[in-house]
Amino acid sequence: MLKKTLFVLCFFTLQTLLAQTAEEYFYRAIDNAGWSNYIGALRDFNRAIELDSTFADAYYNRGDTKNKLGDYNGAIRDYTKAAELKAFDADIFFDRALVHINLRNFSNAFDDFNRAIELNPASDRAYYTRAVMKQYVLEDYIGAIEDYDNAILLSPKDADAHYNRALAKIKVGKYDEAFEDFNKAFEFNQYNDEYFFSAKSLKVFIDTLKILNAAIEANPKDAAALTSRGKQKIKVELFNSAIDDFTKAIENNPNDATPFLLRANVKIMTGAFADAVDDYNMAIAKAPNNPEIFYRRGALKHHFPKDYAGAINDYKKALDVDPKNILYILASGDAKTISNRYPEAILDYSKAIEIDSSNITCYLKRGDVKTLSYDFMGAIEDYTKVIEFSPREAIAYYKRGLAKHRIDMIKEACQDLSLAGEYGYAEVYKIIDSYCNK
Repeated sequence: MLKKTLFVLCFFTLQTLLAQTAEEYFYRAIDNAGWSNYIGALRDFNRAIELDSTFADAYYNRGDTKNKLGDYNGAIRDYTKAAELKAFDADIFFDRALVHINLRNFSNAFDDFNRAIELNPASDRAYYTRAVMKQYVLEDYIGAIEDYDNAILLSPKDADAHYNRALAKIKVGKYDEAFEDFNKAFEFNQYNDEYFFSAKSLKVFIDTLKILNAAIEANPKDAAALTSRGKQKIKVELFNSAIDDFTKAIENNPNDATPFLLRANVKIMTGAFADAVDDYNMAIAKAPNNPEIFYRRGALKHHFPKDYAGAINDYKKALDVDPKNILYILASGDAKTISNRYPEAILDYSKAIEIDSSNITCYLKRGDVKTLSYDFMGAIEDYTKVIEFSPREAIAYYKRGLAKHRIDMIKEACQDLSLAGEYGYAEVYKIIDSYCNK
């Protein structure tokens, strides 16, 4: 009997020691995480869970640590285990929802936000974050506004909630209410200039829209007013509504290139690239001497179908009309660079420099092409010119350092790379370790 009693006492003593040890690892892990030592924290959370496989808080916090380390799937697994052990903890579902967003598992994120709100209806952050997802991922502006309403009810001075609710209200045409929300956002955070200028811009938009609406109501076929209203709507990202206005303007004045051009620009914003090309083609047919249309069609060919030859041809047509437009010249040079037409690209950048000899972008681009052409001395000269105009231009020191390294000017290269880091180009330090710290 005595042996049995001693065995039972030893057993429970051992269990107690193990539980304490798991907690000790857990609290040390929390301390490590607090100091951003996530690797150390992960190691201690692992040990705590090895000693106590039902330690819900260890799973939850290990999930948080994995999330910070970018192991999103591992974080999901840990949050899920924690949720099994503590099914009524709203924070677990909220944090798992955030990781689902990182993984673009929006349906799962939405389910977790719903569960978090069911468990804790007083969580303003859950309403706010679900609203953000509805607004920017699902484009459910009405649903977003409802969630912002609840978030603001719980936290009336949340400037971000007022600001984002204003943006959602603009999407559904509630401009006056949006203006009030912008003002509230600025009232609660007067250090954010964006809130102030958003309110000011929206007020101008509202006043202008009232004038244009009155003009269109008086004459529904007023193509100029329809075009102007469409332009105003672009400013507040009402893209589909703007397209409708431009379409009506075209119906009422089919010979005007402007609404075709503007509608094409908006279609690019909505991802309708093929339709945008069609509109640019129509705009060119109406206004064959308008260089901006050729430039914009060239830019579209340049970036989306990656039709560099077509882009170069359009840039040339734009330059035939406006030969000193640096924007067009640089675009032409960029397309030629991507097409490995380096001598022609250098000619373009040189022409831009002739027009504006203090434009550092032109020197940087020409220096880059000279580097690609193995003309390292020429590249160094261009990067040096940039530094003369802008002595703290980190990227110029970085690129000049790389060019110097290519021609074995190691000491000078390392000096430039060091200055690039000093002036804010943090990525350079990996290269310094490789090139200079030997």
